[in-house]
Amino acid sequence: MFLADGADVVVCSRTLADVEAVADEFADLPGDVEAVEADVTDRDDVAALAEATEEAFGTVDVLVNNAGGGAGLMPLDEVTPETWAHVIDVNLTGVYNVTHAFADACRAGRRAPVVNVASMAGEYGVEGMGPYSAAKGGVISLTRTLARDWADADVRVNAVSPGFIATEKLRENFGYEAEIERGNADRQWGTPAEVADLVRFLASDAASFVDGQSVRITGTPNTYETPDL
Repeated sequence: MFLADGADVVVCSRTLADVEAVADEFADLPGDVEAVEADVTDRDDVAALAEATEEAFGTVDVLVNNAGGGAGLMPLDEVTPETWAHVIDVNLTGVYNVTHAFADACRAGRRAPVVNVASMAGEYGVEGMGPYSAAKGGVISLTRTLARDWADADVRVNAVSPGFIATEKLRENFGYEAEIERGNADRQWGTPAEVADLVRFLASDAASFVDGQSVRITGTPNTYETPDL
């Protein structure tokens, strides 16, 4: 997406091999890509990520918070405190950690817009996904609050809230395509490219009057039912 437009991009993952594989995959695109090993739940890792970004490219023009992950489907009474803490840490606290570390860079120079990846789970709530729904709901609220906090600095902060998107991870983790197709009136999955295009729009000058929003990319939603738990 950004690389194809000629932008230089820093990508991070807590597993170096994974992030290097991503960098290799997109090596032929016009922009340069820097791979950094970093766990968004670790403040020291995130500080090192910010330093590596400055060393590699100097400035930040766009910040996208995309790290996330759930814990499968289970009723809330079966969720352990450890599972709850982990899901909140990755999906919500990770957004805080990264945004906090890049705050000065975002507010300097070009005034870098921030795009947070939330979820329709945070908009509607999804049965059996209590920790994830709570975390993504927090991301949406944090997005709106930060947009107000940084309005005077002319930094826009928005979120995207995808519905069921046809990623390998989602298919592997849940494996209920027919159930998902029942979740929206269009009877189809969204695609990663559609989400990427929305992120690119929100990061662009074309969205200069879009701020503090959570933009849903869910098809025509019905109830987002999950299989029996």
